[in-house]
Amino acid sequence: MPSHTNPAPEALPWGAPALPATLHPDGPWTWPNLVTAIRLVVGLVLFTMAALTGNETLNYYGLAVYWSLDIADGAVARKLNQETLLGGQFDILSDRLLVAFFYLNELYLHPNMAVPIVLFLLQFMGIDHFLSNQYLRHPGIISPNYYYLVDRKVWQLNWSPAGKAFNTGLVTLLLIFTGSPVLVSAVVLAILAVKVYSVILLQRRPAPAA
Repeated sequence: MPSHTNPAPEALPWGAPALPATLHPDGPWTWPNLVTAIRLVVGLVLFTMAALTGNETLNYYGLAVYWSLDIADGAVARKLNQETLLGGQFDILSDRLLVAFFYLNELYLHPNMAVPIVLFLLQFMGIDHFLSNQYLRHPGIISPNYYYLVDRKVWQLNWSPAGKAFNTGLVTLLLIFTGSPVLVSAVVLAILAVKVYSVILLQRRPAPAA
């Protein structure tokens, strides 16, 4: 089976985690998966309550749970060396569900933001989801966080600390604090351009070895 080895520590891209020397057996029963499950359940409860009551504060609480525990489950996985392919997929799918609930609630509460919200969901639920699953084509890569071992530019644009902040955090904060359809739409279009460019870069790569 093809595998990947880490570059020397000084050659790692800034903010990139080192691939574990040994991989945890794949399976559902890990501490990070428990954190992800808590994140999913609590987040969905808060977002559902926000939808039923029209309480935007609850929507923000759900977002806070999503963001904080999204950071926590990755940190726990790396600390305990419990990263798995199943855990990576569980994390990605949880992200889609929680982000969709948050943005659909915002759409209901702020219909003037329909254009940027629909555009954002289009790229996040479609193009970004496609990109986030490309690591599965490369044996030895256990999550998008290690995609720099395949393509550094694509990793930097999408899963580096700066890439993650630009792709999700920035547009959400602008949505909350500015309420400007024009500004948020401009940022979403920039994100869409980055995603399309990333897909083009991946299409130019040779197919992974079997």
